[in-house]
Amino acid sequence: MATTIADRDRSKIHNNRGAALLMEGKTTAARDEIEVAVSLDPHNAVALTNLAFALDVEGLHDQAIVLYQKAIGLRPGYAVARNNLGIAYANSGRTDEAKAAYRAALEVDSRHAAAWLNLAQLHQQLDEVGEARDAYEAYLKLRPRDVHALFNLGVLHLHAGLRDPAAIAFGRVLALAPRHAGARVNLGAILLRRRQTDQAIEMLEGAIEAEPENLLARYHLALAWVAKRDLARAAAELETILARDPASVPAANNLALVCLQMGAAARAAALLEASLACNPENEVLRRNLALVRAGGGAGASSAR
Repeated sequence: MATTIADRDRSKIHNNRGAALLMEGKTTAARDEIEVAVSLDPHNAVALTNLAFALDVEGLHDQAIVLYQKAIGLRPGYAVARNNLGIAYANSGRTDEAKAAYRAALEVDSRHAAAWLNLAQLHQQLDEVGEARDAYEAYLKLRPRDVHALFNLGVLHLHAGLRDPAAIAFGRVLALAPRHAGARVNLGAILLRRRQTDQAIEMLEGAIEAEPENLLARYHLALAWVAKRDLARAAAELETILARDPASVPAANNLALVCLQMGAAARAAALLEASLACNPENEVLRRNLALVRAGGGAGASSAR
């Protein structure tokens, strides 16, 4: 029996109700409404897409994929369905098909921000750094104030060894979210490597103010205090780390080196012995302990 205009109108009403319920997280009720919409108008690509979304949320990924494909067959230019098909493929572990679906959505609509973001996140999960960076940059042209995406782009630049672009990305994060501890830690570490020690200290202290339990910020701050030859402050930060994470090899090793420079050789040896007992294969700890026991220490190595 042919679908009437009245059926199409009723289908849209039920689909709109279902879409509103989906936005509220009421998936079961939404599915009931949208199934009515599809029964009234089996050619309603939007309703098919919404029903597929509900099924995907419920973990019925294969069924969702079939419905997305049907919706795309009815409306090939519907970028939302193509993007959501990519999500369903990704949820099923079919990552190559997911990437293809996201790219197909972007062929239809190159300004579809969600498809760029999903593609970027999938590449990042797969450790495809270059592709992830490119997708994040395309996304950020459309959504330049997305702090999370900017931070991820900075991290990807760091993984690629591109510290200057990373610093720019983290700077953009901090312009939008000044207390973002992750951006402060990474930018502080970059400044430290540039030997801009005072700026690094300011950045890292801000990270700790925002997140007092951020041990990575404290570790980099300790290294900055060592660079400034303020061994007491360096030791205090490393002691704080070990109080919270006694298994931290870098903190134990570097605190031992600081203690050695402060003339506390016995304390340095005790720290190295305790850490080596838990990490007997660590050659840096073993070598540094041997140097301390031999009365040296000038050749001891930092464990970053």
